[in-house]
Amino acid sequence: MSSLLLTNIYWVLPEVLLAVLLTFLLGYGVVLSKFDKARGQYIKTTWLSIIVLFFISTILLEQLVCIGSSSSSEILVSGGFLCCNEFILGVKFLSVLTTLLILILSLRSTIEDSIVDYEFSHVVILSLLGMLLLVSSGDFLMFYLAIELLSLSFYVLAGVKKHSQHSTEAALKYFLLGALASGLLLFGIGLIYAYTGTTNFSGVSQFIWYTEGSSIGGLFIIIALLFKIAAAPFHSWAPDVYEGSPTIVTAFFAIVPKLATVSVLIILLNGPFVGIFSDLQPVLIFSAVSSLLVGSIAAINQAKLKRLLAYSSISHVGFLLLGILTNSILSLQATFIYLIIYVIMSINTWTFVLSVFKHGNYITQLSGLSRTNPVLAMSFVLVLFSIAGIPPLAGFLSKYLILLELVNNSFYVLALIAVICSAIAGFYYLRIIKWMFFKHNTTFHLKDIGDVLYPINTRIGISLTQSLFLGATLWLVLTLLLFPNLLLTFSSKILVSAFI
Repeated sequence: MSSLLLTNIYWVLPEVLLAVLLTFLLGYGVVLSKFDKARGQYIKTTWLSIIVLFFISTILLEQLVCIGSSSSSEILVSGGFLCCNEFILGVKFLSVLTTLLILILSLRSTIEDSIVDYEFSHVVILSLLGMLLLVSSGDFLMFYLAIELLSLSFYVLAGVKKHSQHSTEAALKYFLLGALASGLLLFGIGLIYAYTGTTNFSGVSQFIWYTEGSSIGGLFIIIALLFKIAAAPFHSWAPDVYEGSPTIVTAFFAIVPKLATVSVLIILLNGPFVGIFSDLQPVLIFSAVSSLLVGSIAAINQAKLKRLLAYSSISHVGFLLLGILTNSILSLQATFIYLIIYVIMSINTWTFVLSVFKHGNYITQLSGLSRTNPVLAMSFVLVLFSIAGIPPLAGFLSKYLILLELVNNSFYVLALIAVICSAIAGFYYLRIIKWMFFKHNTTFHLKDIGDVLYPINTRIGISLTQSLFLGATLWLVLTLLLFPNLLLTFSSKILVSAFI
């Protein structure tokens, strides 16, 4: 009995450590809140979170090696409430790593945005715990509790800048629309339980073949997940939340949750919902096409960079859904590779935004950046080309693999739509480049809530950390297409062991 308990604890050790860290941070914050002079010490909690996340990432790597060498491809924990396989552990490792990078970036940006970094790091760790539990879920009860923990943390993060009207508005919009998605999710789980008599993933996958009404429950659950990743037509919250939230929070929203939620979508469609996949496929096709069209067309007239990037992320979600809807092991590999490359490009993009924009986020503020900081401008151009899918950059590899699988599975019309939307999206990336290289204003007049005059940033102070992030991600963008073997091998190994 004790051996079984120790085994269970070992496979949920990352979650246990996060829970212990959260308990410590909560007590630490209560104590420090009583002493005004100690508020400057909050920065130490962020460093503590970074150290613990680094330790957790090493544990996840060790677990990956351990399960890869074992005879069992999947480990069930707590009677199937949680489960572990190579794919789940790989996603958890990437989630912890990207959260670690976001926290490192927040060391400077929380000071610039007047955010209490203790509060920010605490809620980020809480949301990460929800993501790890969500990815590991083997039962719809745990699935619902995890996704609600994740969602509630996000609502708080969106409004973390308490004295900002934009931040408060973003949090309220996110909460109201998120409550609707949570209701749909819970209703879908209720229908699944009513028709199959179980909430366990393995049990649902066995009985769902014989129950016609289960498709409706699965549909509600998939719609709720599409809302969480801002897929059209459930995307209306994304541009407003991206714009209103502090930039470091927006960077977190744009990167980490998509990694976890898209992975959960893959797990559901190849696990409990494999018997009704043909019923859910039309919904995925409609959402994928809608996301591509909305993300490509709606961004054209955007004046603010954060809103433009919100629509760009919606377009990327469309590509991810195109990879999921064919549901072959090669298409899932293409989707997972796209997800990893999207994370790399997003880290570079949001590090650039944090470096350049201190006040406002208008595209016109990039005017003349090629003169004031040509290296930074040129590196961002390369990343924009990669996001647009131009060879020989990493973004081309990700889109090429998705399109190849669409053609191989005879989805010719969808492949054509994806190519056309990528060409349209290239236009608004060229707008950004135009302002950086061919516009040289010194000041300009902007209108937001009131009239604001923003000067062009003639001197951009980039920290060493931001420089390292920009350089490392740019190197990956330049080299992944030329040396893709490690990425292909890693993605193939964890997917084959989990789904075959």
